[in-house]
Amino acid sequence: MLKILPLMRSAHDRPGRIRPLVATLALVCTAVGAVVVIGFTTLALVPLLLTVGVVGAWLLALLLLGWAGIEGLAALERWFESDSRFQR
Repeated sequence: MLKILPLMRSAHDRPGRIRPLVATLALVCTAVGAVVVIGFTTLALVPLLLTVGVVGAWLLALLLLGWAGIEGLAALERWFESDSRFQR
């Protein structure tokens, strides 16, 4: 028959006190779990940050291309107004 040892020993320990080995294992598991959770969270943020960066780059490119297009149309208008071939 399998005998399971209790987590707390009340023979000569105070009730509610966790044994040092059990506490050490619990703290090690908690630390490893925290490292894993932080690592997965960081890895999950990489695609999000890349997406934000790419969308920002597209918006900046769109803004600059729009500005260049407006400036180009303004230059074309000035050329139409000043060139004698279009003055009829």
